[in-house]
Amino acid sequence: MKKIVFLTLAALVAASLGCFYGKEASETATVDYAAALYDRVEIETENGEITSSVSSDSLITITLTKWVTGPSAKAHLDDIEVHVTKDTTGRVLRIFIEIPNVSTRSYGCDADIELPESLYVDLVTSNGKMKAAGHQNGLRLVTSNGMIEIAKTAGDAELETSNGAIAVDRHSGDITGETANGEIDAEVIMVKSVVNATDTTYGYCRFKSSNGRITLAVPDTVGAQIRIETSNGDISVDPDLPTQGDYNSDDDIYESKMGDESGEIDLETSNGDVSLKKLE
Repeated sequence: MKKIVFLTLAALVAASLGCFYGKEASETATVDYAAALYDRVEIETENGEITSSVSSDSLITITLTKWVTGPSAKAHLDDIEVHVTKDTTGRVLRIFIEIPNVSTRSYGCDADIELPESLYVDLVTSNGKMKAAGHQNGLRLVTSNGMIEIAKTAGDAELETSNGAIAVDRHSGDITGETANGEIDAEVIMVKSVVNATDTTYGYCRFKSSNGRITLAVPDTVGAQIRIETSNGDISVDPDLPTQGDYNSDDDIYESKMGDESGEIDLETSNGDVSLKKLE
């Protein structure tokens, strides 16, 4: 295990990279890793935002910005420790940012990642929003008190937050998303995949919220069993989708099916409307 070393820059350069006032300071460092050595990148931080995008380069480029607020902030930047584990046997690159728990000041670390689209990303933070775009081999994003946004992604996706919205812009593949006190807006292209020599399936699309509306758009060619449930909200299904089912207004549950019924669409919330739409 090794640590990323953050360099103290000259005052002129530091002014362009961060703030170094008595009660507020930040410091940025960028490190590259050979992407050919890894299949998976895991990053965990706290009190920070994470942004992840793809690059045609053969490198994994990770930029970390540590920040501190409170008395003598600059002197405490080194209190934030960055641990790097390069597991080339298991083909996992893991970065863990250790944040002190001190009542007299606030610590955090933001992360910005660029890497080839074929690598799986597993990203965890708290009190920060997350954004990922372009990943084609699956992703897992977990935060609290922050919004999650993904765009033009593929593979298995797992999204989890609290007190934050979830936005999905055309994900292809299986997906689960869960939030509390947040809205969910998603466009999902459910892709048919081979289960065995004789069976195929459209996979699953599952979203759950509380105190937030859910809107999901899927292609009208999808085959799936559909279950929609809400309390204190309305359920609407686009008439352009070839669904066959019934809405039980007493139980606030809508059950239906489309196409070959091989996939699963499951939407559930409370105190919010749920809409299933045709993806244009």
